[in-house]
Amino acid sequence: MSDASAASPIRDSPPFRRLLLARAVSHIGDGVAITALVLLVQGTHRSGPAVGALLLATSVPRFLGPLAGVLVDRVEQRSVMVACDLGQAALFGVIAWLAPPFGWLLVLVVAAATLDTVFAPAGRSAVPALVRPAQLLRANALLSTAMNLRIALGPVLGGLLVAGLGVRGALAANALTFVISAAALIGLPALRSVGETEARGFLAVGVEGLRFVWRSPLLRALAISLFLGVAFAGLDDVSLVFLVRETLHGDAVAFGLVSGAYGVGMLAGSLGLSWKGTAAGAAAVFAWGWVASSGGAIVTGLAPLLAVAAAGQAIAGLGNALEVVATDTMVQQATPREMLGRVFGLIGTASYTGHTLAFAGGGFLLEVTSARTVFVIAGLGTMLVLGPVLLVLRRTR
Repeated sequence: MSDASAASPIRDSPPFRRLLLARAVSHIGDGVAITALVLLVQGTHRSGPAVGALLLATSVPRFLGPLAGVLVDRVEQRSVMVACDLGQAALFGVIAWLAPPFGWLLVLVVAAATLDTVFAPAGRSAVPALVRPAQLLRANALLSTAMNLRIALGPVLGGLLVAGLGVRGALAANALTFVISAAALIGLPALRSVGETEARGFLAVGVEGLRFVWRSPLLRALAISLFLGVAFAGLDDVSLVFLVRETLHGDAVAFGLVSGAYGVGMLAGSLGLSWKGTAAGAAAVFAWGWVASSGGAIVTGLAPLLAVAAAGQAIAGLGNALEVVATDTMVQQATPREMLGRVFGLIGTASYTGHTLAFAGGGFLLEVTSARTVFVIAGLGTMLVLGPVLLVLRRTR
């Protein structure tokens, strides 16, 4: 590896350290918030549909990713990120202070999720401006590690804070994390895209981004493969509880441990890439991550014991972490700086749409087959999608 790739972006770039700190703090806060909100709604309404409506409120704004990407490419991105953080701090502060009725709670949660949807492409677009090109993979791995802390630490801290401070205290703590994140981001340099998008209409800028993705073989392949791959991979999210509880006869603790193994795998994958980096390119990391993700699903589905199912989930989580880091890196390498927001918005929405399709179809597939079959279909389907993508990666390498 070259010196540029060997140097850690944490040591090499103070602005990147600020972005990483901001992301780590706010991601952990997100994990605290969703735990506190679910406990709040479950405790006050004791209704599955109410909890489902809350989770839907956190998810629906993600479909605004393409519009968020257009906005990010038209404005100064540091200001966007700071404004999104302060807005979310205010919204969660209101929830903690007023404990609003359920309807207003959903409105505030939708507003916070919308701000987070805008922040996402801005944060990813900023990375190439803060680190050297050879450091992109490690920088994205570090940011992915920060995101995975939401899964690994957020729920645990959320439960502890709710037990010690109550739901409103936990939500206030989450509001504070956004203030800390905004304070870190204020110290970043100005992050204005180099294009002249402000002079053109909002729709024209959005259509330009869509055309760019479609005309780029690599980006088009990534968008389509993420939609299809996640549509298959997400099937097992619906089936895991049935596999553990009914097929392998595990209790609630076993389900928690098997579910948590996926997050442990994700954390291990991103930490591994961020610690020492790798001599392999992003395309190779993407391919190996995809293989591990699909293989882990198959191992889980065929597992004769709970321990084997947990190992399969850990492998799948590790693969997912590698694929996410590699995807971000390839998008940054293949996209001009002035279009990164739009491209990340489109790529992210393709992935989320696939997940939504999996949630919609997974339950039906489970009814007509079995939990084991759903996992095997998820793994084989994901692997099948990889073939055409590899051909594109080889041609565009």
